[in-house]
Amino acid sequence: MPLYEYKCTKCGNDYEVIKGFSEDADHDVCPRCSGEAARVFSEAPAVVYHGSGYYCTDHNKCCGSCSHAHKD
Repeated sequence: MPLYEYKCTKCGNDYEVIKGFSEDADHDVCPRCSGEAARVFSEAPAVVYHGSGYYCTDHNKCCGSCSHAHKD
């Protein structure tokens, strides 16, 4: 079941709730003050690949500058 983030429009409380797929995920009731809470959409973290081996090892293609053994 997915985890949703909410922020209360009345008291500003930030909290998380696990809800089923069939439940209303856009709105919730604040556990602190019983006010209306809206779903918060957070940004996905950026993925950064470091090093020269990622492209060669994970995609099985080579840039020509590494010494990995490659499958043809």
